[in-house]
Amino acid sequence: MKLIFSTILFLITLTGFAQQDTYHIQGQVRNPNTNEKAYLQIVNDRGLPVSIDSSLITGQGFELKGKVLDGGGFYRLLLGGSKPIILLLEGGENLQVEADVKAPQATKVTGSKNMAYYDQLNAMAAAFKNQVDRLNLSYEQATQKKDKAAQQKIQQQFEQGQTDMVTKVKALLPEMGSSLAALYATNFLNQEQDFEVFEQLADRFEKEKPNVKIYKAFIATVRRVQTSRKGLSIGSPAPEINLPDPQQKIVSLSSLRGKYVLIDFWAGWCGPCRRENPNVVRLYNQYKDKGFTVYGVSLDSDRKLWTDAIQKDGLTWTQVSDLKYFDSAAAIDYGIQHIPFTVLIDPQGKVIAKELRGEALEAKLKELMP
Repeated sequence: MKLIFSTILFLITLTGFAQQDTYHIQGQVRNPNTNEKAYLQIVNDRGLPVSIDSSLITGQGFELKGKVLDGGGFYRLLLGGSKPIILLLEGGENLQVEADVKAPQATKVTGSKNMAYYDQLNAMAAAFKNQVDRLNLSYEQATQKKDKAAQQKIQQQFEQGQTDMVTKVKALLPEMGSSLAALYATNFLNQEQDFEVFEQLADRFEKEKPNVKIYKAFIATVRRVQTSRKGLSIGSPAPEINLPDPQQKIVSLSSLRGKYVLIDFWAGWCGPCRRENPNVVRLYNQYKDKGFTVYGVSLDSDRKLWTDAIQKDGLTWTQVSDLKYFDSAAAIDYGIQHIPFTVLIDPQGKVIAKELRGEALEAKLKELMP
């Protein structure tokens, strides 16, 4: 999980006003600095915020009016030095903002039904994050005590918590329709396991909102994964990977031909990946003399974080990375949208299983190499 969640944030609002391409934002701000302004920004194609509107914050608050760009997009509202308030404006919004520069966590945005969905989803995410934080602490303690039974139990609790949250999110999707709330909700789903939901949304957006830039980007991502999945079907040859190891030597996936290979997409920053590593180490040691190995593909962008994780977790098998995060050539070829992600291939290089971890991976290896 790319918490483990994707970090694309959307603020969802309803349309239904006379001018559907405009926004109207009114706000009350407590404890502003003298001559402080409210700034509305949009994030451009290079990921940089650009101010498109501003208003002086007075005793009566502030007011912003204007037209949305490209059919709606990713906006940020800055009030003094407080943390940006994430907004996604699609036109027709009439929002009210209540904020305190000294207490940004108390910020409240109302004025649309979809905002309620946004708040509901974020509350669920916060609750799950608190659970993950507690489990991470327990896992570290179990690791120090070398209590493998406790580690396994904690991993199961994490997976159950993740499953419970995904179930709740999916239950909300039908009432969200083709709204931006539905688009935002996909950040809390597992694309590999729930890809049918992504496909349904992409089809819906393509039919109902084909020219809106933000939906077009989502549709394009889903179509790319669909293409990649066709090449990752069971029985098909696994796409070749040629990436450098920590010593900058190019190591190809095909160089391991003749063995069962677990292609393990992971990263040093990925908590679930790191928690799964002890299990992979154990299975590697158990089956390496029977014709099994692992080809680790890191989606790190920081070399030291990558190599430190390799050393700390005791990963002695082949490790490669181009340090390009999810823009890695291998991630693109395999359609990777979340990690951990695994692909098991046979000695001829053909795909025999995907998304195997924990007990499922152990059972499959036992079946192949009794």
